[in-house]
Amino acid sequence: MAKPSATAAPLAAKWRKLAEGRCAEKGERLTPARLAVYAEMLVGGRPLSAYELIALLEQRQDRKIAPLTVYRHLDFLMRTGLVHRLESAQTYLACDHPDHAHKSQFLLCSSCGHVDEVESSGLETLLAQIADERGFRPDNAVVEVKGLCGSCRTERAD
Repeated sequence: MAKPSATAAPLAAKWRKLAEGRCAEKGERLTPARLAVYAEMLVGGRPLSAYELIALLEQRQDRKIAPLTVYRHLDFLMRTGLVHRLESAQTYLACDHPDHAHKSQFLLCSSCGHVDEVESSGLETLLAQIADERGFRPDNAVVEVKGLCGSCRTERAD
């Protein structure tokens, strides 16, 4: 995930506007608490577990936060397409393309933890075709490819 820090005012305004737009499209409200969770995801710029997120929020807000509350906010952010869940790592990642609905595939570096979100309609079509040929109707298709990112491959080659 290559997003710069969301603490910069212009970027924060851009991502907030995108988030508000996605919520409006879905008929949902972006409450201050939901926005705080989303902002923390953007600032982190990396996959976070729910408990890492809780710790960051508690530190920033100087108060205890119930895990159930954060899980509800994460469910909301996933439902509106602002956050993805990485199944294999049981972590959450801010969407790189919240301006449109899409299915994503992920490239996860097993060395440094870097994640690239990619969109491949060709892969999506192929998976749907394979499922259809077998009479299978998927509820959810999550594609996560683990390996080494370019930086880690370069470091290991040196």
